[in-house]
Amino acid sequence: MKRKIWVTAGIAAALAFLIAFGAVGCVVSGFDLPLDSYAKVVLICGAASVFCAAAFSLKWGGAAVLCALALGAGYVWKQDEAAEQLFGLLYRMTSVYSRAYGWDPVQLADGAAAVDIPMAVLGVLLSAAVTWSVCRKLGAVLPVAASLIPLSACMVVTDTVPDVQYLFCLLFGLIILILTSRVRRQSAPQGNRLTAMAAIPAALALAALFLAFPQESYVNRSEATRDAILSWFQSIPEKVAENVRQEVTASVPAQEPDHVRLASLGRRIESPITVMEVAAEIGGTLYLRGQDYDGYDGMTWTVSQHRTEDFSLTGEDYGDVSIRTVGERALLYLPYYPARSMALIGGNMSNTWAYTEYVIPRAGLPDDWRARAISGTATPPDLNSPYLALPDATRARAEVLLADILGGASSTVEKAEKIGDYVRASARYDLNPSRIGEGETDFALWFLEDAEAGYCVHFATAAAVLLRAAGIEARYVSGYLVKTAPGTPADVTEKNAHAWAEYYEPTLGVWLVLEATPSDMSAAQQPTPETVPGTTQEAARPTLPEPTTPSPSAAAPSNPQTPAASTPPQPDTPKQHTVGKILAVLLALGMLVLVVTVQRSIRIRLRRGRQQTARPNARGLAMWQETEQLSRLLHQPSPETLEALAQKAKFSQHTLTAEELEQFTAYLTDARHQLEQKPLYLRLVYMYLYAVI
Repeated sequence: MKRKIWVTAGIAAALAFLIAFGAVGCVVSGFDLPLDSYAKVVLICGAASVFCAAAFSLKWGGAAVLCALALGAGYVWKQDEAAEQLFGLLYRMTSVYSRAYGWDPVQLADGAAAVDIPMAVLGVLLSAAVTWSVCRKLGAVLPVAASLIPLSACMVVTDTVPDVQYLFCLLFGLIILILTSRVRRQSAPQGNRLTAMAAIPAALALAALFLAFPQESYVNRSEATRDAILSWFQSIPEKVAENVRQEVTASVPAQEPDHVRLASLGRRIESPITVMEVAAEIGGTLYLRGQDYDGYDGMTWTVSQHRTEDFSLTGEDYGDVSIRTVGERALLYLPYYPARSMALIGGNMSNTWAYTEYVIPRAGLPDDWRARAISGTATPPDLNSPYLALPDATRARAEVLLADILGGASSTVEKAEKIGDYVRASARYDLNPSRIGEGETDFALWFLEDAEAGYCVHFATAAAVLLRAAGIEARYVSGYLVKTAPGTPADVTEKNAHAWAEYYEPTLGVWLVLEATPSDMSAAQQPTPETVPGTTQEAARPTLPEPTTPSPSAAAPSNPQTPAASTPPQPDTPKQHTVGKILAVLLALGMLVLVVTVQRSIRIRLRRGRQQTARPNARGLAMWQETEQLSRLLHQPSPETLEALAQKAKFSQHTLTAEELEQFTAYLTDARHQLEQKPLYLRLVYMYLYAVI
């Protein structure tokens, strides 16, 4: 066995033991659990860590671990006291919660039995999870989630705060695991090196935080925290949205562009590549919303990054929609309407955790929604709303058309329906339409006045522009349109990619779909509005409560007001050791910066290595990744020629030539030179954000 494999195995065993020892110790000390032999439990955790690390380092070691776990499970099953100890553990934990919250006492057992077996099982399972993730380079999600479950149980009430030494071991192991997992997935030796470099700074930073915020300062705030968490999910602060969006999505491959160049539209190629699988409890046509665009200059749709809104609908669950994607997607694709809070940041729902499978509960509009919208009294929109913005020349020309289109329509829904009818009748559906002529200044009006054919992008753009000119807040949306049968999975390909207009109905307080593409589109895309929640021609739906989604008139809607939580009075805690706490926090931040700097250096070295020594296609894709980052930072579009080469390298059998690779090199050289001329803060953003994530 190579030396680096042994080193990786040793690090995996050490991290596994720290996490398992810390988690077991937290539960035991937090709930004051009796053990016959604490040393025995610790030895079992250590032995399991070493064995699993050695086994997972071998090619067929996973089978050995499974066999060992099966034998261990059989041994535990035969122990007469195993069930008694488990019930004793449950009794002691529920007793603590009963005292803290005034619940009726739970009598499961006499509580006298020691809990050596359940604690040993917990330690073995955590050891296996950590070593598996480290040795097989699978990331830190599984061990972190498995470790936080017992820790969260110990941090709910004041009486269950674990001892400091166990909490330190657990958090230290998790911090090292999280900091090094991304690097380790690319290169195990570099991950080992980063582990060694990060150990001391992480330990010092954690120790500083423990000194600044000692165990005695913990106060039971469970009820207030619960209410605060619910309130936070209902309204994500705008400042967080501005700073976090790019960070949380940078690690996931981009799937939806941040702009739509209308002037370059030509023939649409419908690829048969499957991108996801969708199943709905209630069948019909589903609009799967990916990205909306609010900026329009006549030739391009763009995304305003600094806006946040809740896209959910309060009401009865209208069946789940299950989505399984082929590979990681940058966005979560949302049906109309999610039944639980879903925060759109910058016009989309970021796939922060890189989910490939997720389930979204779905709500429907009330069956009399159209009548409510027509008869209700709506507040006029904010004239400064970004969803009403149009170039002056575009607005003037569009208003001339609207004079004949709207007729006697007075409500928002009636106006939208007339606009949809007009746009659908303005041209035929064709995947190979003519391009916009030279000298034209507005794509939508050119399409309505001169074009004879177009596809969904053309019709959706025209509808959104006319809606805005009519004083209706509207935006362009891209995603997928797919037909589903109840409970039957349906394959979604790039043929199902679709675009539509979305307008805000102020009486109901929801965004509605306006399908402006003619019904003679392809069968896979053909909408049947009577089965689509939120279209302007929808049939009867189950009766639901009145929607309560906030108005989007502002770029970022204000946070909803929540009732004040009933928080028990807290004891007075005078400010002590303020200077020491500040110094401790600064030390922790300094240690974090040091670790991030080391991680950045390693990741840049790995990336530059791929750009120089990897196979041609891998070199091209590595350079394309940096190309996208630099283009985004410099606020300039990525070259279409390089994007085409990247797609060719990723999806075709073609091997990039030296001349094609030189195109990437030339652009990167020029972009890096441009970056050097930019202000210092932009260079720092690139150095410590894009290079690390």
